[in-house]
Amino acid sequence: MLTDPQSITINAVAKSLKRTGMGEDTGTFRSVDQAYRLSVTHAYSKRTRRTARVDYKVTQADVMDSSLMVPYTAACYLVVDVPNVGVSRADQGHLAIGFCDWLSASGYTNLGKLLDGES
Repeated sequence: MLTDPQSITINAVAKSLKRTGMGEDTGTFRSVDQAYRLSVTHAYSKRTRRTARVDYKVTQADVMDSSLMVPYTAACYLVVDVPNVGVSRADQGHLAIGFCDWLSASGYTNLGKLLDGES
């Protein structure tokens, strides 16, 4: 079980996320202001699927009518999807670390390219 609270750093600011939900193979954490939510889930079937997801919610002026305030949401997540046998935990870890390293390579150049729509 993940510890309570969890912490995530967004734009150099640490956000404390308290546990708000727990179930079989799931855990949910939220910031006090409800702007950030971390969810961790595990699904077991013919394959094992592990997901860590951060959701962000902000309320800002509507782009068409600045007198209206509307909620906007964004999410970022990592899914590790593996067969139930044949790929070791170590290999799963190396794959995930390699992927995260690729995103952060050269000062997050690849992440920037992804966010700019490059493929």
